[in-house]
Amino acid sequence: MGKIAVCIALATGLALAGPVAARSGGTGGTAGIDVNAVAEGNVTFFVADPELGLAGVYSANGTDLYFEARRALDPATGAPGALSVRVIDAEARTLALGGEPYAKHWVPQPGEFGKGEGVEQVQLLASLGEALGAARLHPSLSAEKSALAALARRAAGTSAGFPLRTGADATTYAAPAAAQVSDFYLQSARDLKLERKPDGTLVADLGGGIVLEASQRFIADEPDENGRMGRFDTYSMVRAADGYVLATELGGDELPEGWNEAMDRVNEREHHALAADFGRAATALNSLAYGVRSAGAALSPDNEQASLQRLAQTLATHLLPVRDDKTDGGDDRLTRAAGLYQTYIQVWRKPFVVIAEHSGTRVGKWKFKSTSTSSTKVHQGWVSYCNHGTCAAGSKMTHKCTFTGPRLTWYRLPSRRTDAGGHTCSTPYWAIARGGHHNCHDDSSVQVRAVRGQSYSVTGGRCGDSWFSAYAPTCGAQ
Repeated sequence: MGKIAVCIALATGLALAGPVAARSGGTGGTAGIDVNAVAEGNVTFFVADPELGLAGVYSANGTDLYFEARRALDPATGAPGALSVRVIDAEARTLALGGEPYAKHWVPQPGEFGKGEGVEQVQLLASLGEALGAARLHPSLSAEKSALAALARRAAGTSAGFPLRTGADATTYAAPAAAQVSDFYLQSARDLKLERKPDGTLVADLGGGIVLEASQRFIADEPDENGRMGRFDTYSMVRAADGYVLATELGGDELPEGWNEAMDRVNEREHHALAADFGRAATALNSLAYGVRSAGAALSPDNEQASLQRLAQTLATHLLPVRDDKTDGGDDRLTRAAGLYQTYIQVWRKPFVVIAEHSGTRVGKWKFKSTSTSSTKVHQGWVSYCNHGTCAAGSKMTHKCTFTGPRLTWYRLPSRRTDAGGHTCSTPYWAIARGGHHNCHDDSSVQVRAVRGQSYSVTGGRCGDSWFSAYAPTCGAQ
């Protein structure tokens, strides 16, 4: 949370002193993008944010090239570090990579391009370089834009074949100044519309018809993850204009009224439109998390602010297509390999004195381009189960494991109902051993079982016995 505090101070000072950089024209409420330049360059930017990166697609003659630039962030201070850039084709094959791979799915796979393959991409790479160079972005994104344009131009002129690997000089592509970053978020937050309802629920218009709804519940007679009585459960949902849910965080066992129906909606739009919504929502949430706008009091402002920041980070993840790797689905992966839908679950944990660990899970959805002719998939959003404590990717939480399920004709998700326990154990919660109750690890186990396709009970078994589960479950069979 250190970086948020720093940027709040900077934003306050800049709000009094005036903006430090001229605003690009025609942004339509988004500080990072000049939509006129985008249209002329045939480029669609999914996200253009100094913290979340620069990503999008260049389309010409029915062919797509995707590009992405991301910076490593210091885990303690949030300070931006080394820059990584890449360009991939529509099948998620790496054409060019600059700097160290930002994530595992950035690493080029051996043999993606055979000798002489990729010749048809050369002209597109040159055009992409020119289009990126011509796009007018906020000054805080100048290094990302320049690095990607240079990478595309260099790849267009390579004679060594693909993928092209280069460095990304830290001096040439240095991180933006803090004042530029603060100016970006001040501009991004300028047109956001916020409302705090009497019950404390925050409703925010994030632009483009995207809406955030965030609420909190104080549970006075149950312990928190530290074993102290009294706990805040925070619930957040980001919904697109067509009603599709982009990302959700569920603090406890309950589900706010109406959320179940919304979360059942299946995405009907093509990838580019959905990815652009992910990016727009991410930047808007980041702006709110940096504290540049206020909408009255929340029950726990720190919890609400942290939720906005996590949602922004998750929405900006996996904006580009990904090639499917080996899954953990077992035999049913082979028998149902023609499905379009794939679900995965991550288990996250953090240490505690009272109960050894706290755990939460995060469930993601993939959709494949076709049932049998492609192994390329695109991301469809997240649901995070916080299980009465810190949510996945929250403060001091670390990733323990991931299970990726088979390709099916549906998403295999934890069940949801509006009554308590619909998406997890329905017995009362208690952090430590107590018969007829469950703790966070019992919830996590039930969620893993659901995604793995194993049977489970929300009233019996781990949800109702007196056995004390002190550690986060594995992602294996439960």
